Amino acid sequence: MRLRLLGTSLCALGLAALTGVPAGATTTHSTADPVVTSYSAQVRVEEDGLLRVAETWKLSNVTGTFSRFLLTRRHLADDIDHVQQVNNLSVKAGGTEKKTEQKVEGDVTSIAVGDLSGDTQLDVSYTVKGAVAKTLNGTEVQFAPLSGINLTIQSVHVEYSTPETSHIACFVGAIDSNTPCTLAQLAEVAGPTFEQTSLPPGNTVRMTVGFPEGEIAANSIVEYRKTFSRAFSTDTAQLLTAVGLLVLGALALLLLYRFRGRDEVDPRRVVPASLFSLGQDAKINFTPPSDLRPGEVGTLIDERIDPVDVTASIIDLAVRGHLTIIELEHRSEYARPDWELRRVANAPAEELQRYENVLIRAVFGDSDTVLVSELGRQVRANLAQVQDALYDGVVKRGWFNERPDRTRSLWATIGIGTTVAGVVLTVLLAVLSSWGLVGLAVIAVGVGLLFMGRHMPAKAPAAGRVLGQIAAIRGELAEMDVSELPADQHAELCSRALPYAVVLGGSERWIDALVATDDDADEDEGFAWYRGPRGWHLQNLPDSLRNLTTNLTGALFAR
Repeated sequence: MRLRLLGTSLCALGLAALTGVPAGATTTHSTADPVVTSYSAQVRVEEDGLLRVAETWKLSNVTGTFSRFLLTRRHLADDIDHVQQVNNLSVKAGGTEKKTEQKVEGDVTSIAVGDLSGDTQLDVSYTVKGAVAKTLNGTEVQFAPLSGINLTIQSVHVEYSTPETSHIACFVGAIDSNTPCTLAQLAEVAGPTFEQTSLPPGNTVRMTVGFPEGEIAANSIVEYRKTFSRAFSTDTAQLLTAVGLLVLGALALLLLYRFRGRDEVDPRRVVPASLFSLGQDAKINFTPPSDLRPGEVGTLIDERIDPVDVTASIIDLAVRGHLTIIELEHRSEYARPDWELRRVANAPAEELQRYENVLIRAVFGDSDTVLVSELGRQVRANLAQVQDALYDGVVKRGWFNERPDRTRSLWATIGIGTTVAGVVLTVLLAVLSSWGLVGLAVIAVGVGLLFMGRHMPAKAPAAGRVLGQIAAIRGELAEMDVSELPADQHAELCSRALPYAVVLGGSERWIDALVATDDDADEDEGFAWYRGPRGWHLQNLPDSLRNLTTNLTGALFAR
C-alpha cells in the first residue's frame, strides 16, 4: 500500500512538472505534447559496488523546468530501509553545463533541470552509492532510475558494464509491479541489457543484476525507520538486558530496604502496659507508659506527623489544663460553629515536651486567646517548627536514628532523579536506537525507589518496647469496660484517655462515656477543658468534638 501511495505521489509530482510548478516541465503554446522520445543509460558497476551512470535524455516540446526521479529508498522488513545516495551530478545540454536542483523527497531523489526550450538533449552523469545488497549466494544491484515521470517515454535502453553476472531481472509499472520489461537479456558480448518501449506516464522501471560471491562488494546503506516497535524492540538482547536490569533493580531495592528501611523491632510484640494505675487512697492515676504523648504516639506508629496528631495534641493540652476550648454561641442554626482557645494562666506545673511548647506559641503567639476561625495563617506559618520539634523529639528519644521526614525526602529525591533520568534515557534510546526497553526498566526502578522511599524511615531498637506498649494501650482503649472507672474520677479519666483514642482509634466510645455522665435534662456547662455555649448539653459533645476536629484540621493544614 505504501508503495502504491508513493507511486501516486510521484505521478502528482510529474503532473506538477507539466503544469509549470518548479518540480516539472512547462508546455509550449503549441499543440504538441511534451514527451521523452528516448532514454538511454550506461551503468558501470565498480568492484566496490559504486554505480557510475551516464544517461542521455532526448526531450521534445519541453519548455521551462524538467524534473526526473530516482527511487532511492527501499523499505524492507523489521523497519529496515536500504538507502541509495546520488552524488557527483552533472547535467549538460549541447555541451553546456546546466543548473540543477537535487532534492531527497521521501523515497525518491528528484533532479530538476531548468531553462529548457523545445527539443533538447540532456547528458546526465552521476554516481550511486548503496545500490548493492548482500544476498544468500552473492550480491545484487537494485536500481530504479525512472520513477514517476509524468511524461511518456517512447523508448528506454539501459546497458550495464559488469563482471560475471548470475541473474538479471527488469520490472515495469507501479513501484511494486512484477510486470516484466520489454527486454532483459544477457548477451555474450555486451553486458546485461534492458529495454522498454512506450513507458506510460507515472510508471517505474526497476532493474536487478546479480553477481556471484566475491565479484562485487555489497555497499548497502542501512537506516532504521523510527517506529514504536523498533524503538522498544523485544529482540533477545534488548529484552534480556531490560529484564536483567529490572531483576537487579528489584534485588537492590530489597537489599536497600533490608539494611536501611526495615524496622529493627518486632511489630507483633505486645508489652504489658496501661494508661491507668492504682495510686494511694485507692485513687486511679492516669500514667501513660514512657510518658507518651498523643502526638508522639501517632508519629511513632506511621513515621509521619498527620493532622490528627496535632489536633490530638491540642485536645491533650486542654485536658491537662494548659488551655481551655470554649464553643461560642451559634448565630443561627446554619451558621458555621467557632471556638475560642484560651490560655490558662495557672497551668499545672509540669514539664512540657518541646513540641508542645512550640505548638502553644504557634497557636497563641503573643495573645492569651484566639479563635479557631482565625488560626489559619498564624499557625501555618509556624507549623513547620512544630513538626521539626516533634520529629527531633522522637529522634532524641532514640526511636529513630534519623528524622523520618528527612529520610523520606532523601529517598524521594533519589527516586525522582532516577525516574527523570530514566525518562530522558528512554527518549534518547528510543530515538537513536532500539533499546528503549532499557530506559523503561530504569523508570521502573525509579518508581520503585519512590515507593520504597516512603518506607525507608527505620525504627531503632529502642522503639520496640514502646511500640509493644502502644499495642497494649490500643487494646485497652478498644476493650476496657469504662463503667468500671470510679464515678468521682469518671469524667477526668475519660477526658485524659480521649486524645490517645483520637490517635489510636475508638474515640467514639470514650466520648460516649463522657456523655453518659449527664444525668439530668438541664443544660450543661461542659468540663474544665471544654465549655459549651448557652443551652448546650453533654448530648451535643460528639457533634461538637467532631466539628472541632474538622475545623482545627482545616485551620492547621488547609492551603
